[in-house]
Amino acid sequence: MTARSVRDQFVTGLIAFVSSFFGVALVMGSTLVRDLVVGDDPEAAGTLAVAVMSVAWVFIGIGAYTAAVVTSNTFNTIVAGRVREIAQYRLLGATASSLRRKLAVEGLVAGVVGSLAGLLAALSTYRLVVQTNVAAGDLPDLQYSWFEPATVAPAIVAIVTVWLAAYVGSRAVARVSPVQALSADVETPAEQLRMGIGRTVVMWLLLGSGLALLLGGVALGLVSPLGVLVAFLGGVLSFTGVIVGSVAIIPRLMALVGRAFGRSAAAQLASGNAVRSPRSASRSSIGMVIGVALTVMFVVALATMSSIILADIAKEVDAAVAAEELEMFMTVIRIVTTIMVALTAVSAVLAAIGMVSNLSLSVLQRRRELGLLRAVGATGAQVRAMIVTESALASIVAVGFGAILGVFYGWAGAQATFGAVSRGLVAPAVPWQLVIAIVGATVLLGALAAVGPAIRATRIAPIEALRVT
Repeated sequence: MTARSVRDQFVTGLIAFVSSFFGVALVMGSTLVRDLVVGDDPEAAGTLAVAVMSVAWVFIGIGAYTAAVVTSNTFNTIVAGRVREIAQYRLLGATASSLRRKLAVEGLVAGVVGSLAGLLAALSTYRLVVQTNVAAGDLPDLQYSWFEPATVAPAIVAIVTVWLAAYVGSRAVARVSPVQALSADVETPAEQLRMGIGRTVVMWLLLGSGLALLLGGVALGLVSPLGVLVAFLGGVLSFTGVIVGSVAIIPRLMALVGRAFGRSAAAQLASGNAVRSPRSASRSSIGMVIGVALTVMFVVALATMSSIILADIAKEVDAAVAAEELEMFMTVIRIVTTIMVALTAVSAVLAAIGMVSNLSLSVLQRRRELGLLRAVGATGAQVRAMIVTESALASIVAVGFGAILGVFYGWAGAQATFGAVSRGLVAPAVPWQLVIAIVGATVLLGALAAVGPAIRATRIAPIEALRVT
């Protein structure tokens, strides 16, 4: 791999590392629960281990889903930055399929290195944490398992996920023509960035079928908790439809929100770039949309479930018993909410990596555009303001859109699970303090992500940025 390939694939390896580390940590956490319980009740330990492991794999799947989206978007960005190089290979006789395989192999190598590093880091961290707690007396001195065959599975999942996402994300190679090697303008034409008929049909099919199943699951939940299974399938399909259509949805939202930033040159250029390059705009935001939506979904689902159950407890028992049960139940809910937010945090971490990576690569790829702005009179401060405004737009749209989706999916999940308990539809319970904290952290992340690229964008002299390379 060349130095440029290593630089481009660093983010891919980092995504694989985080996914593998998170998955292995969950599996070893399940093993710890089994080891702690097995001495008291071996039969119960086996049952509990299966239950905990099942929950762990649900979250491993969520992490893999987010990693796949972020990796695919990263490779789209990498291809956009290598248009001239790819076109030169095409001019010399290389086929699009061979170049696509080359990129997929780069992703595979980065995925293997990152996943193995994540596996070793998770096992080492687990052993260190357990031994430290045993020495401190917080855990009993037992014969703990330091390695399980199942711990390899999350690393393999991370490798396969990154590899497949790299291949899917590199499909833009087919749109690069050999003649672009001879052109000074290597940007993808705007007309190629519109959502095609096939993509539009797929989006509406996924959205339509997903929403039908989701609402059907909510209706079924009024008579049976099995409605959550139908709602889950509908949620996956409809959310995938949102991701497929993000190239059309997110830029329009960014253009709309951009009006609130005023009529300054930086604000107009930032919102205009979102419409002119919708794929780049959606790539910068969709990972964060997923992270915010998942986190808010679990928070709202737990809050709505607790409100349904609390109302049922209050109706079924007398006040004295209810007060004691309510206090115990609220303690459990607080613990579960904390755990869920911590578990879904991996999606936010992956989304953050994706956003910072795409923003940095985007600035590198737009050297000519930024150099031209400097050449025609834009100051360094104005260019930095434009980049920061673009990041702010992406963050605000991602937070708002993700939060709305999270509230809806969280309510639907809670309603489909406990609708039979409430015997009717209930309003979503939104813990505003927690949601505001999530929103604030995401916006802050977006602002910080823009600082480095904005500074680097103005370090290059305009004449150097305009030079054809």
